[in-house]
Amino acid sequence: MDYSIKHLRELNEKEKELLRFMFSKEKPEWLSLINNLKIIARCGCGKCPTVLFGFSFDDEVKTNQSLLIDYMGMGENGELIGVCLFGNNEMPCELEFWSIDGQNAIMEIPSISTLKPPIPK
Repeated sequence: MDYSIKHLRELNEKEKELLRFMFSKEKPEWLSLINNLKIIARCGCGKCPTVLFGFSFDDEVKTNQSLLIDYMGMGENGELIGVCLFGNNEMPCELEFWSIDGQNAIMEIPSISTLKPPIPK
């Protein structure tokens, strides 16, 4: 499976809302970037809502970036969903969604009302 699939589009409202929530709590200096971000790729599985960002549809996918923000939430069926934002000093590069319990395929962005920082190990 490829790491990512080229997928060019604008961010949808749910993605913008999630980024506003995460940035307002963790990286307020990035709030002004949201309207300039473009989706340039999606996860190689082609099913989950994980997306990769650029500022232009011509940007290259940036992989192996640092974990900057980490949350967990719940899906509509009660499944635990990890929400991770990877990036660098200049920009967010990837918004990843994953199954915390490994039992469910993640097909949706969790509701913001369910988001909280992960429980420390």
